[in-house]
Amino acid sequence: MCEHQRPSHRIGTCCLLCLLLLLLFTCQRVKADVSIDDLRLSFHPSPNVQRDTNVTIKCHASVSRSSGFSSPQYAFSIKKDNKELHRTLSTSNTYDYPIEAARVSDSGSYQCFLSIEGKSRSSEREKLKVTGTHKAVIRVDRSSIQEGDEVTVTCAAPGERGSFIFFFYVDNKEVRNNESSSEEYSVQLRLKHSGPNNLTCDYTIRLFSESVPSAISRQAIVVVREIDISVLLTISPSMTIIEADNFSVSCMVNSPNKSESVLLIKGSNILSTGKGKTDYGQTAGTGHSGEYMCKVEINGVFKIDKKMLTVKELFSRPTLTSSPPEAFEGDFIRLSCQSTNVSLESIRKEIKYSIFKDGNRRSINNENGQMTARAGPSADGNYTCLAEAKLISKESPVIVIRSKVLASKPEISVKDKVILDRPFQIQCKSNGTLPIKYTLFEDDKVVYEKTVHHPREEALFATSISRKEHIHKFLCRAQNSPRVHVSSQPLKAFVVEPLGKPLLTTLPVPDNVEEGSELILICNVPSGTPPITFKWYWDSSSSKAHLHTSTVNANSSYHTIQWMERMDSGEYFCEAVNPANNVKSDPVTIHVKLASWKKVLIGAIFLLVVIALILVFIVRCRAKRGKREAATELSVLRALNQMTLSQ
Repeated sequence: MCEHQRPSHRIGTCCLLCLLLLLLFTCQRVKADVSIDDLRLSFHPSPNVQRDTNVTIKCHASVSRSSGFSSPQYAFSIKKDNKELHRTLSTSNTYDYPIEAARVSDSGSYQCFLSIEGKSRSSEREKLKVTGTHKAVIRVDRSSIQEGDEVTVTCAAPGERGSFIFFFYVDNKEVRNNESSSEEYSVQLRLKHSGPNNLTCDYTIRLFSESVPSAISRQAIVVVREIDISVLLTISPSMTIIEADNFSVSCMVNSPNKSESVLLIKGSNILSTGKGKTDYGQTAGTGHSGEYMCKVEINGVFKIDKKMLTVKELFSRPTLTSSPPEAFEGDFIRLSCQSTNVSLESIRKEIKYSIFKDGNRRSINNENGQMTARAGPSADGNYTCLAEAKLISKESPVIVIRSKVLASKPEISVKDKVILDRPFQIQCKSNGTLPIKYTLFEDDKVVYEKTVHHPREEALFATSISRKEHIHKFLCRAQNSPRVHVSSQPLKAFVVEPLGKPLLTTLPVPDNVEEGSELILICNVPSGTPPITFKWYWDSSSSKAHLHTSTVNANSSYHTIQWMERMDSGEYFCEAVNPANNVKSDPVTIHVKLASWKKVLIGAIFLLVVIALILVFIVRCRAKRGKREAATELSVLRALNQMTLSQ
């Protein structure tokens, strides 16, 4: 029985699988048959509205679907400035999102998103702009306070929403600003000025890409009552005094209990402090001139009184001068120390002047503060002078005396080789204090001038000469004082004359050179400064060789070839070298002839050969003649014999 039911069970399983596949295929066809064609976002009544307008954001979708497909579920979402604002499910292709009583904070960039059956689409971004803000409202907790007390000030943006920055002003000057997400903000202010203070405020609403300001609030007046306390500063004997006078400054608090701490201040220095009163006294110096301030603080409120003290100089800071300002060694220098301004003529003769060199006192003079010294190394140094009277002393600025050294007799020399008709440099050099002016003369005429300012700088002058004796026409002059100048000796320098073209001659002459003979090559230059280096060269069609080099203190030299061969034929030339130039001679062609004894031997051999040939010829001729005579005789005998036989 079990075996009978197994085929039925298999058939049921197959049917179930086919049904599931059919359902899956149908679902896939449904998904494939839905299309979101368009999605648009719009504002009603307008994208630009005034405050308190009711605005509707509409999202409208155009969707295509296959016939018989039931209404899909529309998943709408709305974003403002990239932040999700609302999300909903709907069976309609249109969704409305209301904004009641729109505010500036509702301004921004909106976008609609739609999802259906796994497919999604977004609309274009659209901007909504809401204009108009409520005027800022200011409130204060008190309309009258005492100096040092605080007032609570509240700034409100009624009915507004969003992110705010509140600004608070006192007498039209901003004193605070704070951020808040609430429509009002409170601060504690301490008002500094006594009497009525005008307080106002405003706010800005922060949007995604801008801020929108509100109108400023009305004025709220807060009266600050001054604390019944004051300070008094007095200077005696007067607010204008002279150095060395005694003076005192008194600072006092006028209050019921006089227990407040009072400060006496000059600049950034606290001179004295006390309870209710403080005093300060000194012998006046120029450093005591300035503004003095009496100051007391009560509950963060400061009461001050200021007065200016002027201290006139009893005598001015002395000035030390030297005459002349620049002195050369051996000159006399006069140092003078003087205070030009003296408040009391009666003390002019009481001022004592002292002159110091490198911190050591050199002279004391009660009348004109003068000192004389001779310029030189012993007088060089840093000088100051000191003026003293009535326990007051003042020092002059430092002056530095450095005695100048006159330019020494200059040395004149050449920087490099002197070659006729070529540029060379003349150097002038002198010892002395810079700057030194150098002047180059030629035949007592100024050629060049140059001033040397730095130790490593050189006085160089470029020139040239065409004759040797002209070198002695140059001299230079050095000068670093308007009164004195010194001149050098005339220039002495070795002058190199360029070489003229050399001439090569031979002994014997080129046409008489024989094998085995001696050849002398003589190289001569018509002009030029020795030492001269002579070089001899041989050049043939097949090779080239350097024969000899010789350096002499003369205008000519020679080279001897002891034994000439036929292979030594070719062109010979010489080269002359000195520091100015190197020149070559024209080549001389030499053909080495056969030796004379060889010529005689060849002639003798030739003569012997001729004689031998003649003798051979003669012998041969005689031999031929004898043969003919013998033949003739034989013929005669034969004829005679024949005749005899015939008889």
